[in-house]
Amino acid sequence: MKKLLAVSITLFTVFMSYVVVGGFIQKQQKENDSNSVTSTLTAPASTTASTDTFTIDQVASHDSSSDCWLIINDKVYSVGKFLGEHPGGASTIIPYCGKEATKAFDTQDRGPSGGHSSRASQMLNDYLVGSIKTN
Repeated sequence: MKKLLAVSITLFTVFMSYVVVGGFIQKQQKENDSNSVTSTLTAPASTTASTDTFTIDQVASHDSSSDCWLIINDKVYSVGKFLGEHPGGASTIIPYCGKEATKAFDTQDRGPSGGHSSRASQMLNDYLVGSIKTN
């Protein structure tokens, strides 16, 4: 009977250790994932001054996944480095590279109620390279 009790206590202790260590590992993984999302959401500021102005033709020349510029509300954004980090996938942005993308950004192609979050709108500032030249 004593052996059974000793084995039971040992198994219980091993099981509880497994639960505690497993919980700790999961917590660390969640923190690491959270940190990676935070670093994604705080992208480095663009190296081009945001006071630059571009023609539509100039923006159109930046139409590849490695060099992707978008026009959103008459502002120009260089988002090539963000494509791989976009929660919806790069394929949702690539068709707009070098083009006007205001409607797509405002609606996420889901209609008027499907726009991006205010956080996404704030993130745009990290990729601002200038504005569209008027005239």
